[in-house]
Amino acid sequence: MKNAFDYCIELVRDRDRDRYWCAMLAPAAYRNDLFALYAFNAEIAEIGISVSEPLIGQMRLRWWLDVLPGIYAGSPPQQPVAVALSQTVGRRPLAQQRIEQFLEARQRDLDPAPPPHMRALLAYADATSGALLELSLAVMDKTDPASLHAAHHLGIAWMLTGLIRSIPHQLQRGRSQLPTDLCAKHGFNRQALHDHGYQGKPPPGFIEVVADLKAEIFDNLARAGSTPEAAAYASPLLLKRLAQGYMDELTRVNNDPFQLNHQRRGPRLRDMIRITWASLIASS
Repeated sequence: MKNAFDYCIELVRDRDRDRYWCAMLAPAAYRNDLFALYAFNAEIAEIGISVSEPLIGQMRLRWWLDVLPGIYAGSPPQQPVAVALSQTVGRRPLAQQRIEQFLEARQRDLDPAPPPHMRALLAYADATSGALLELSLAVMDKTDPASLHAAHHLGIAWMLTGLIRSIPHQLQRGRSQLPTDLCAKHGFNRQALHDHGYQGKPPPGFIEVVADLKAEIFDNLARAGSTPEAAAYASPLLLKRLAQGYMDELTRVNNDPFQLNHQRRGPRLRDMIRITWASLIASS
């Protein structure tokens, strides 16, 4: 019978290949705890994707908020991710309040309305992806200001990278995370794309919206990269190199996410080589 951490490893490998490879490159002493945290994130992210009724999603998020005190007290429910997370928080400096804030921020996943402006989108990115990176670094005992600075900016960049890549999937679900003010700035009719689908070429203003998001990604990647070498090569921050790889792909298709390869799950071989090399540098 597999233990809770084995379950978490399989879950992350199935649902989040990018973080799976970053965790596999972490020092062995931290690996299981990173997988517990990433499996927890995968469970929470799945709520917004899988539920058709917001009320059901709210109930599932509420369940995690309700069991969190028991997880921290060492008496989790008999759910494998909760069991593994309980062991992780028992030996790593993961603030309960930070995880509660993360869960509260994920309530936004259940709202079908797009963010009204870029400020709201960036705040969501920091409260979810940024918070997860901060917690990941805390697992590795990196809570210094430089590491937190990197987590903030890389978290934003990584969430926006995922947003761009998920646009075709979001369209199929009738959802959009593209900010209203950014669409208005470029005259992009978001509703027309939802109503008529992608007709073989990008609608007016769409590429410009994606280009602005891409510029925001590069700005935050640059800010995240302004940390000392020791922080920059921490395993969770290897996502920076994967984000750069995904942006390279986007550039090759002229910023049109509908032309990306959506069949591949996880990083390309060249990007895996990048992060493997970076982790070797860090350990040398």
